[in-house]
Amino acid sequence: MSLLQMSISASVLILAVIFLRSLFIHKLPKMTFLFLWGVALIQLLVPVSVQSQFSIFTAAEQLSEMFTVPKLIPTPESSTFINGTTVIMPPITEDLTEPLAPLKTASQISPIVWVWLVGFMGCAIFFIIPHVRYRKIYKMAVPIRNDFIRKWQHSNLLWRDVQILQLDNISTPLTYGIFRPVVLLPKNVDYDDEKQLALVLTHEFTHVKRFDTLKKWILAASVCAHWFNPFVWAMYILANRDIELFCDEAVIRKLGENTKSTYARALVRLEEKKIGLSPMISSFSKNSTEERIISIMKTKKITIPTMLLATGLAAGVVIIFATSALDKTEAPTGVDHPVAEVVPALYHGATTTELMPHDLTFNKKYDVPKMIDSLMASKYRAVYMDNEIYLRVMTDNTIQISKDNGAVWKKYDTDEIDAKDFAKWLLINDPIPGYSMEEVQSRLANGAEVKHLVFENGKEMYFIIDRNGVQIELVQPEKISSVLIDGQRMMITSAISAQMLKSFYDLLVSNNILSETFAKQDYSERMKYLEKNLPNFIVMK
Repeated sequence: MSLLQMSISASVLILAVIFLRSLFIHKLPKMTFLFLWGVALIQLLVPVSVQSQFSIFTAAEQLSEMFTVPKLIPTPESSTFINGTTVIMPPITEDLTEPLAPLKTASQISPIVWVWLVGFMGCAIFFIIPHVRYRKIYKMAVPIRNDFIRKWQHSNLLWRDVQILQLDNISTPLTYGIFRPVVLLPKNVDYDDEKQLALVLTHEFTHVKRFDTLKKWILAASVCAHWFNPFVWAMYILANRDIELFCDEAVIRKLGENTKSTYARALVRLEEKKIGLSPMISSFSKNSTEERIISIMKTKKITIPTMLLATGLAAGVVIIFATSALDKTEAPTGVDHPVAEVVPALYHGATTTELMPHDLTFNKKYDVPKMIDSLMASKYRAVYMDNEIYLRVMTDNTIQISKDNGAVWKKYDTDEIDAKDFAKWLLINDPIPGYSMEEVQSRLANGAEVKHLVFENGKEMYFIIDRNGVQIELVQPEKISSVLIDGQRMMITSAISAQMLKSFYDLLVSNNILSETFAKQDYSERMKYLEKNLPNFIVMK
């Protein structure tokens, strides 16, 4: 998943949590919302998605399929449209005298990446500089000589050593540090009020016990990575508030509900004066005081029905809003996959004409446009097959390849090629232009993206990608037969077996592009047409 996809996916969950928070913040345990913020953080920082048929994205896709009518994108000129953009480049022939010069991958970083880096660095500075500045101030803190604090700390030991210090420069208690935490108390605290001291220390030690400072750093990291997303900033603010609310709730439950009024009064007395504090510390009253006081006064004992409601609500939100659309194209377990008949890679004595691709797009009798409509309604922009690999181009332009007849698909990383350099290379090195050179050059000039993929056996593929579809330029050391369909064309080489063409249709069926009934009918009619109208078509029984 790309960073933008992660951000959009997480935004849906963030909006759902914000809505539920506005309804149930004082009715459900605060842990419910911290759990949901944690799931949102995983979505923002971990490029992995879990599929679910109950996902809101699955429902959105189903609605889109119901109300969207696929349309072919017309090409500018009718003459060019008739010749069309061939999606596969015929194999290299013996007539080629000059070796193909490999293209250099584009080394320039996209301007969008530069903008993101600038925003990331600016956001990181926003969090780090204040923290470093205040850490210098915190070092001026001095030990507190107070018998009650010493006894309280001795009876509330944690596995990490916690220092309790006093600092003149602050007006509210706070905690900082992850592995060596420090609790700072302001000088103006009434050290004779042991009840207030117990409440303050319990609150700060709860922050330490739960690694709340680390949580705030992770939240800050998500904001830095997704600084362009306002919903992530909203999550940062609300999640920090919920950390404090959860801490308040823990204090009340530990010390008893009869301490609510005392705790609320202490919160008001210690309300933070307007001094800048680093966002990487946990303070006693850093967030909305009003919301915290209301939450404190409404804190109740957690009942079994409340826990069941919170658990069910959290599980439902995660399943619906934190999962991705179900990939119906993945092969189900236990289904037999079609195995293509092995076709010799090198056709000895085959002429150039025998291996020329045939454009079946405008064969109205056998309705290739209907097949293209089905492709466009699926998750693919192109599906290619030869006797070595199955290949599919997803709607997000990622390349997936299967080398075991569609049993397992693996995403392949591609290099980016400069379109101008590729356009020059194509004019010189394309031995058999089976497509309109004028059209493809126009696409390259108008911003088409070019990706490059190299295989172990020396075969290479160049993918020309724009809004009009995908064209594959194939460069290979040997001649092979192949079949391909994309959003504009269906191409088939003349030297191909009937079994290989059948396997291609089976591939379209297994990827939910065609129904099995339609695939059988179209395959049968396609074979009759090819045998009758293309004398050079080779049928290997």
